[in-house]
Amino acid sequence: MKRVLLFLLVAMSLALSASAQRSVEDEDTIYTVHSINQQQFKELVADWSARDWKMVSPRPVVVDFYADWCVPCKRLGPILRNIAQHYQGEVDFYRINVDDNPDIAAAFQIRSIPLLLICPLQGEPKELVGLYSQQEYIRVFNQALGR
Repeated sequence: MKRVLLFLLVAMSLALSASAQRSVEDEDTIYTVHSINQQQFKELVADWSARDWKMVSPRPVVVDFYADWCVPCKRLGPILRNIAQHYQGEVDFYRINVDDNPDIAAAFQIRSIPLLLICPLQGEPKELVGLYSQQEYIRVFNQALGR
């Protein structure tokens, strides 16, 4: 009887673990906010070290500059994932840890985070510093992206 009970407990534990793993994988495929580094920024968005800003992305881009220790940055994460779903296929969303990528943080003179860099296909990128409501982010994105 003890063996059967132990077997059932182990089986339930494995099933719950597999279910949790699937839900994490499903979350990753649902939202499109990808962590990148400063080299990937050059390849996916624009050459941040060049004098003239020239987008390489075929779509507008929003880049979240954050740090792991930043509480407002952590609160922005779920908001940005929801917004990424709203703009799915129209706007690419990336995030860069400023502690791990100090050169790009210095190039953009980032002094306060969270900072979102909104990069339309035409014109210069715009910055949005701080934590706002989801509706405010969408309003600012629409305005910056010419919607």
